Amino acid sequence: MKKAVTVLLCVVLACTLFVGCGAKTKVLKETNKFIVITPSENFVGKTLKDCMDDLKTRGELEFTEQNSEFGAFINSVNGIANTSSMYWMLYTDDAENSDNWSKIEYQSKTYNIANYGASSLVIAKDCIYIWVYTESAY
Repeated sequence: MKKAVTVLLCVVLACTLFVGCGAKTKVLKETNKFIVITPSENFVGKTLKDCMDDLKTRGELEFTEQNSEFGAFINSVNGIANTSSMYWMLYTDDAENSDNWSKIEYQSKTYNIANYGASSLVIAKDCIYIWVYTESAY
């Protein structure tokens, strides 16, 4: 019985360590105006806002949001706020949830403008999300 309990505890410990060592959400600040978010698999199926809230809780990202007739939108990231001519625009390599009418290049790859805001955009597996502070794409 003691041996079975010891083996069970070892299995539980090993599983805990394995899960704990999984890929972690990464946020990379290329510049103050170019923020790259690579969500971990734990966020697949959740919204980008859920992921950003987690990053905010961990002190890795700061942002504020404002409600509008179209829902909540991000109006500042890491202390840089939208103005009348400059905005935080969201780009992604998620082909299902983006459109190529506005694009950016990052590490030799094209990212299209997201079709949804952070609170509505559902994270897809292995996709990257990039906030860019730029003149309006509209």
